Amino acid sequence: MGVILPPAAASMMAMLGPWPNIDEDDMGRESVAVRTAHNAALPAAGQVDAGVQGVQQVHKGESATHLQSFWDQNGGQSGHLAQADAALRSMPRVIDGGASVVSAVKVAAGTQAVFAAVDVAKLLAFGGAVGATYATARVLAGRKAVGGILRQGAEGTGKVLAPLMRRKVTEPMRRVLDTMKLPRGPMGSPALAGGPRGVVPMRPVGLRNPSGPRSVRDGIAQMGRRNNRGNSGGRGGGGGGGRGRRDETGKFHGAIPQSTRGMSEAEKKKLKDDLEKSIAKRKAEEQRLGYEVGHAERIQREEGALRRLFGRNK
Repeated sequence: MGVILPPAAASMMAMLGPWPNIDEDDMGRESVAVRTAHNAALPAAGQVDAGVQGVQQVHKGESATHLQSFWDQNGGQSGHLAQADAALRSMPRVIDGGASVVSAVKVAAGTQAVFAAVDVAKLLAFGGAVGATYATARVLAGRKAVGGILRQGAEGTGKVLAPLMRRKVTEPMRRVLDTMKLPRGPMGSPALAGGPRGVVPMRPVGLRNPSGPRSVRDGIAQMGRRNNRGNSGGRGGGGGGGRGRRDETGKFHGAIPQSTRGMSEAEKKKLKDDLEKSIAKRKAEEQRLGYEVGHAERIQREEGALRRLFGRNK
């Protein structure tokens, strides 16, 4: 659980310096999501690598040479698969390190706020100008201490964790995305044995599912949302028939009614309230996790249903 200040210390913290506006629990959930994705992708990558290696035992000729060259660049020994595997293996460790730094900074700054609040209360109890003067001096000393704590935390992440993330994750994945290409033989056709040149059509490079992630950023955002739904105990209301509902995540899942005919006033009010809260929750999630096509389309459907059923949108 993230570090939370008690009310008395929170009011003192407002005078000492900014409270780190980072939720280390969210960072932990992202770390778990990356590990889950890595654990799912690793066996598949191993199977592909083993399959290609097996094909190379019987595949001969010019196309076999092209395949060997292609797999040396993209395969699981030293190619793109190996680089992506190393990046995904390193990423959760860096995220966990950042979460630890955030927790440590919060604990240290919160401790200063608690002690300062106690000391100021004692000094003000004396009353008069002397007590107020010493209380002011104590607040200034606490502000200096908190400023040093925040600066050390920022330097720790900026000088150690950020370069590590860039070196171990960002740059390798960027190189993979920039240099990855399809295996092609002469005249732009695939390097397949036994086929005439240029007669094997290439499948267009694109997404089969138009509502799926359109970029790496979309994919990460979608992965984070799925992980959050898994941690909250299921989607609820998303399967089977019947009317959808707002589940434990605060979002409306399942079929949205086409009309309010046959509903009681209480049911209409609950449906309207559920849609408004779901839209607000999804927009807040989009701000935090980033834009993703399927998520944006769901927001539009819920806003359209709210206008259609109740004549307004919150």
